[in-house]
Amino acid sequence: MEKVSLNVQIQPEILISLNKTTNEFSKELKLWAAVSLYQFEKLSLARAAKLAGMHRYDFEKILSDLGVPISKLTINDIKKDIDLLRTL
Repeated sequence: MEKVSLNVQIQPEILISLNKTTNEFSKELKLWAAVSLYQFEKLSLARAAKLAGMHRYDFEKILSDLGVPISKLTINDIKKDIDLLRTL
């Protein structure tokens, strides 16, 4: 699949403040975009990991370190699953 390039302009002082190269900042920006888009349910876990350029499990570890829930299950969902399993 063909990739799309985006051009994001920032002031050089931002890179200096963060002590990052252009390439480092680009990777970090993609990671934070992926985390945010996942957290706000705009992308699935798999697609967000792909945006970040990471394996899904590595992305899950970062989410966990940041305190971002990996599962969107609610208590009611779990109770329904348990009730369903009890009927089997």
